[in-house]
Formats: sequence, structure tokens, C-alpha cells
Amino acid sequence: MRAAAPDAAVFVRFSGTDAADGGWDIDDTVRAAERVAAAGADLVDISSGGLVPHQSIQPGPGYQVPLAEKVRRETGILVAAVGMIDDAHLAESVVAEGRADAVLSAREWLRDPHYALRAAVELGADLPAPAQYLRAY
Repeated sequence: MRAAAPDAAVFVRFSGTDAADGGWDIDDTVRAAERVAAAGADLVDISSGGLVPHQSIQPGPGYQVPLAEKVRRETGILVAAVGMIDDAHLAESVVAEGRADAVLSAREWLRDPHYALRAAVELGADLPAPAQYLRAY
């Protein structure tokens, strides 16, 4: 990818664990992230689970953040966290505390295509709004 698109950002998504006894775990992900970073990846996005029927996952807001945090701490590569992060304050704290470099909230964007504007307002950001949004402020 890096050779084919030398100026593009290259993101790689990993499952931090398959959440099954004897399966893929976070240490495997750390080693894999080191390899893709050495090959030129710019950021790894750490998700988890959904890979095998006998997995054991306890979902909740930010439940995958510790996986991203470990990869970031042990590799130094830029890391994105995911995992039911649909609250602006939670997303902000994950980045502000250095647990991840970015937060990806795909399902929240699907539910609310104006999520960025709503999150900015919730966090007290003073952003210039596009003209079509002025009445929404």
C-alpha cells in the first residue's frame, strides 16, 4: 500500500483480541502493529471480537479502549480507539488522557450525520458554523 500510494494515509484495522480462550490476543496485535508500522502504516485502528462464535465479550461504552491504549503504549504508532464511543465527553477524554490518538465512532455517524457538530457543541467548542447550520445553534 505504501509503495502504491506514497502520499496517502495508510490505516490498518486489527482485532485486538478475538475474545476466545487460546485465540488471538492483544500481545499478538502489538506484534502485528509493530510490523505494519515498520512497513509504513500511519495508524492502526483497534477493534475486537466478532471473529468466532465462542467469544466472550462484555460490551459497554469504551470497552475496546484498553486494547488501543496498550498498542499505543507498546508500539508508539498512532492508534485509533473504537467501541461504543458515542459520547463526546468520553471521546474527548480518551484522546486527552493519551489513551489513543483518535476516536472512530462509525455507528454514531450512521445514527447522526451531524455528530461532529453536536459533539463540538457538547464540548463547548466555539466553531464557526456553515451558513446552513446557523439556525441550529
